[in-house]
Amino acid sequence: MKKIGILLFIILGILVFTTSKDDTEDHDTNSIDTPKKTSFDTPAHTYKKRVQALSISNTLQNPVNTYLDSRVDAIGMSRKSVIEGNKRMEEQNKAMESLTK
Repeated sequence: MKKIGILLFIILGILVFTTSKDDTEDHDTNSIDTPKKTSFDTPAHTYKKRVQALSISNTLQNPVNTYLDSRVDAIGMSRKSVIEGNKRMEEQNKAMESLTK
């Protein structure tokens, strides 16, 4: 009885081992059944390709330099706006003083 139980256990183990295996077959996605996209040589298509290539090239630039440059520009512009705001406030104060005299 023990021999039959051990034999059944081994058979069941082999069966479970073989059925739990993942399917790792390679499926070719470029088979004959799938139609390929055809590219048309029209001006609109050429324009779209150029715009796409340009946008890709713009994203490939070094983002650190452009970010830092934009921050420096923003700081410079904010300083200029503060100076202009202060000048306007001084002019308004002078106008108010001259009005009250």
